[in-house]
Amino acid sequence: MSIELLLCQRTHPAYLQYRNRHYIPNNGCHGQQLHYLVMLDGRQLGVISGASAVYGVKARDQFFGIDHAQRKVQLNSIINNVVYRVEGAPRNVPSQALALWRKRIAADWEYLYQVKVAGFETFVIEADIEDGRTRTGALYRADNWAMLGITAGSTKSHAALDNAGGMNAAHTRKSVCKKLILARKIKGVPLASEYQATWRDPKAGKALQARRKELLERDVQKLQTYLQGIGPNRSIKPV
Repeated sequence: MSIELLLCQRTHPAYLQYRNRHYIPNNGCHGQQLHYLVMLDGRQLGVISGASAVYGVKARDQFFGIDHAQRKVQLNSIINNVVYRVEGAPRNVPSQALALWRKRIAADWEYLYQVKVAGFETFVIEADIEDGRTRTGALYRADNWAMLGITAGSTKSHAALDNAGGMNAAHTRKSVCKKLILARKIKGVPLASEYQATWRDPKAGKALQARRKELLERDVQKLQTYLQGIGPNRSIKPV
């Protein structure tokens, strides 16, 4: 069996079909992000995505040794696995694909955002699923992720009278689903000590977009070949 990851845009039809069946609603993705199709022997099994780390999680902060004063910089070296969905996968393939994703996205992230990846986090809503099993994060534990605990079940909602919002605006707390917290470090890689944000620097932003285009072009031929094999009038079906 040959497992492969193909980098794509989050608007790609092959990505969206699986993403929209994920148990977490597709409300877009903000901040840093990279999205992949999960392929097995040339056919699609699902999708997996990494994005910016969640800002404040006590158990995660303690696990990685995040310093409050350096949080905004250090979090750039942690990737949040925001989406992972595979369907009809043979035994052990999901955990093998997850391990492959860690290696692939660490290299792509470092090239794109110019920061070494020190680790990964994910948040799983524990619940019964359609096939009678319970979603408990077992897939991540099989890949040696550490179970750190459960979130508090509340989050800050920032607002301002002038609708400016932002992290420094007044906020209220709202209830959300509690989630299992899992994380994994990359041995020997420290948290970032410096990071250059691009959103206020047009020159740096242009360079980042050029790097993103280069990364996408590495897999574009394989994506086109895959879609041509499906045909224009056939739905994208899992293995």
